[in-house]
Amino acid sequence: MILSQPSASSQHSELFDLRDRGLLLADGVFDTSLVRDGQVVLREAHLDRLVEGATALGIALERDAAAQVMDAATEGVITGALRITVTRGAGARGLAGETVAAPTLFANVSDYDAGSLPSPVRVQESAILRNPTSLTARYKTLSYTDNIAALRAAIAAGFEEAFFFTVAGNVACASVANVFVQKGETIFTPPVSDGALPGVMRNWILEQGEIAGRVVSERSISREELRAADRVFLTNSLRLFQPVSAFGDKRFEAGLPEGCAELRSQLIGS
Repeated sequence: MILSQPSASSQHSELFDLRDRGLLLADGVFDTSLVRDGQVVLREAHLDRLVEGATALGIALERDAAAQVMDAATEGVITGALRITVTRGAGARGLAGETVAAPTLFANVSDYDAGSLPSPVRVQESAILRNPTSLTARYKTLSYTDNIAALRAAIAAGFEEAFFFTVAGNVACASVANVFVQKGETIFTPPVSDGALPGVMRNWILEQGEIAGRVVSERSISREELRAADRVFLTNSLRLFQPVSAFGDKRFEAGLPEGCAELRSQLIGS
């Protein structure tokens, strides 16, 4: 079954199989991307990530099918946030129940304008620990319970975001973003082995290799190293770059490192 919602202004209701494993068991993956000037930013990377996630869960997703849903959903859209969801489809009862239909794909475009820089956020450490061995840490599965709980707890405590740490005390990621730390002339981001989700924006920045001459690389970042940072910022496919102004009671320079504005402009032209 392929469902699509072709515009940000339309509100559609579709029939949904109540046996769908995505609905019942969060058995699926999703991807969120930015539509800007009628184009999906980093389109091929988003399709790659969606197919890789589905493959990791053993869901037979064809790249062409995902691309067709993406193109149909964004037809006529100038700017917005696109979400594509893939589930294993309708299946028999039980965790290992066999599916009785093809994978379900559906897309939705929401209003979103990336024209202005997102405001700095204050971050709370989540009491929930990140498990680097979990598939939910390496792929954007539909199981986002930890992320939701962590963010809601942070907001209730007066913060705007939450950081996950591993048992070893290394930062992994934020609830909906990857974490980058600047210390002097170096910029680091946690490795996948510490539970960082390999986000599309994160991977693109690593491919650039530097930000304004500062080498960008992966390395473990302890709680103490995070607090000693000069700047901390977040990345994801919608916000692109977002500064962190505080982690708990520790305050940082609220601006982004030099060069982030140029990379942002390279992606979206403004």
